[in-house]
Amino acid sequence: MKYCRLAFSILALVFLICIVVQVFLAGMALFGNSEVWKWHRSFVPMFGYISVILFILGIIGKLNRKMIWGSLGLFVLISFQYITALHIAGAIHPVLALVLFWGALALVRGSYPFLTKRK
Repeated sequence: MKYCRLAFSILALVFLICIVVQVFLAGMALFGNSEVWKWHRSFVPMFGYISVILFILGIIGKLNRKMIWGSLGLFVLISFQYITALHIAGAIHPVLALVLFWGALALVRGSYPFLTKRK
């Protein structure tokens, strides 16, 4: 259980960093080289399923419901990101990126004690 919680905390931080990198890639493509859109599109499948792993680790590690369902909520938001990137609702795409960042940050902050406990 201890190792599941530690893995949850580390993966939550990795997920947050990936969200920041993804937004950075979008900014580079929008304000710089439009060829970077390829990187923006291809980076998501590399980290999108971390939220499912977080969900599983949360159940095994017996975390509170907020952490468990929050990680599954991130997966749902990523799924909506795919939809908004392809259709007329594209204006919602960057707003959902902000919500993803906020949700990932909440998981990192909530799981921080797992990194500092020495039990």
